[in-house]
Amino acid sequence: MGGLLPTLSRAVSSSAAAPSVLYRSTRGGQSGLTFSEAVLQGLGTDRGLLVPESIPKFPEGAVESWRGASFQELALNIISLYVREDEIPRAQLKDIIDRSYATFRSPDVTPVEDVDGMHVLELFHGPTFAFKDVALQFLGNLFEHLLKQRPGKTITVVGATSGDTGSSAIYGLRGKAGVECFILYPDGRTSAIQERQMITVLDENIHNIALGGNFDDCQRVVKAAFADAEFREGHSLAAVNSINWARILAQTVYYVHAYLKVTSPAAAGQPPPKVSFSVPTGNFGDILAGWYAKEMGLPVADLVVATNENDILHRFFAEGDYSRSTVRQTISPSMDIQISSNFERFLFHMGGNDAAALAAMMGNFEGGSALQPSASLLAACRSVMTSQRVPDDEVLKTIADVHARCDGYTLDPHSAIGVAAARQHLATGAATAAPMICLACAHWAKFADAVGSALGPEAMSSMALPEPLASLDTLDTRVKQLPNSDDAVKQYVAATVAARRSASR
Repeated sequence: MGGLLPTLSRAVSSSAAAPSVLYRSTRGGQSGLTFSEAVLQGLGTDRGLLVPESIPKFPEGAVESWRGASFQELALNIISLYVREDEIPRAQLKDIIDRSYATFRSPDVTPVEDVDGMHVLELFHGPTFAFKDVALQFLGNLFEHLLKQRPGKTITVVGATSGDTGSSAIYGLRGKAGVECFILYPDGRTSAIQERQMITVLDENIHNIALGGNFDDCQRVVKAAFADAEFREGHSLAAVNSINWARILAQTVYYVHAYLKVTSPAAAGQPPPKVSFSVPTGNFGDILAGWYAKEMGLPVADLVVATNENDILHRFFAEGDYSRSTVRQTISPSMDIQISSNFERFLFHMGGNDAAALAAMMGNFEGGSALQPSASLLAACRSVMTSQRVPDDEVLKTIADVHARCDGYTLDPHSAIGVAAARQHLATGAATAAPMICLACAHWAKFADAVGSALGPEAMSSMALPEPLASLDTLDTRVKQLPNSDDAVKQYVAATVAARRSASR
């Protein structure tokens, strides 16, 4: 490894001297934003999502040269492609990355395990035992760095969560100077542990809101706050949901990391080996990161969109139907979503980066109509992804089956959806002959009730909850309950920020 990395560093530094990657809105209202501007702004002022104006490619031979590199080294080399040296110097970016992943329990950060003839990419070794930590530990430190470069500037983070984003954002932002963090979650629709991970954080800059509604309601309220120009500018709103480009970028790293873990170098004269990924997804951010990694040059065969019974994404790929339906409460609550925010980025790229067409299509959808993709757009989407739907009963069967046949290996319900969808995809006969990597989103302990339903009390009696999860119910809590109302949330945010500023004077 020692002989390869210095050469690679020179290659990446050379690419950083080229014209910088700039960012634009998927709906055409903004362009030419720097990386820092895109990160601090989060959402386009026209309600679009910010995307790179061009997607950089890995330097020739880079992926093979990265074999043996640590997760942190991979992150530095990949993220550097999107950030100019004169915007965040490489040494400072390295420090941000190193501090972000020093909080993980595994030295590999995202280790890969062989399970049932496939590979499971474990993304739950961060502080909150969920995959969101990979991006949000990085984003929290990135926010802190960018604010230090702008003396006197503060931001107000407003985010929505179906369970895991909230706690990961809170653990990434707690105590950060210049940051007020408001997290909205659907009251009564997360697991008990997910909720307690959020509301037991009592740092003064952390504010939890239990909203009377479902996740889509939380997401709509957040978008409404960003769409209110006076409110957005007056409070310097910033995003931690996967609408923030930095989250997607950070997640591309573990696709490369997993690829290098499960493949061997190609024989002389042969093309590099490929892998496939099965990705449990509700908001489409995680699998979108895999698509970006493929676009950058990672040898990827199949990308499988794995949904639960809230199957808007599966209906799109299978039937061309992207229409709203009632959100069902399932045993995989982090995926109980019917409007997938990041899907807009994918549609934009698949439609040839046509902002006007995308804006018209999304405007109709947001107005209550079904999204109406053209035949060419639907074909383009299907050419790079496929999908599978996994109902609750199949989730429970998969948890029990893997536990019985794989030496007690325990999947959480979301990870089980990835494994079950991979099995379904392989059974179709349409799968590419490539190693299958299933993304494991969370530790089973975050969803012990569902896992207990699958395994039974006898098996669960020998499975102890890890700390600090086991002690959450002994801690004090703080949360504000609010109705499903844009105005109620904005008024609470404004009053809380004003009180905090007054107290700090």
